[in-house]
Amino acid sequence: MRKVKTEKSGSIIQGIGFLLVAFAAIDFLSSWAGVNMTPFLGPVSSFSPIIFGSIGYLLINSDKQQTE
Repeated sequence: MRKVKTEKSGSIIQGIGFLLVAFAAIDFLSSWAGVNMTPFLGPVSSFSPIIFGSIGYLLINSDKQQTE
């Protein structure tokens, strides 16, 4: 009997990246509705969708950079 190696289609890091991008999108849309989802960040909370989205994007693409 032969063993077949399978490749993972995604990783935990990429999953966390997708969650951060989704949170950034929800945070951005809720800010238009007048709801501040990140009041603990103080004055930086107006930039939180950009910060979380950027970190998520980097995590999603970190696996692609390692394989090249």
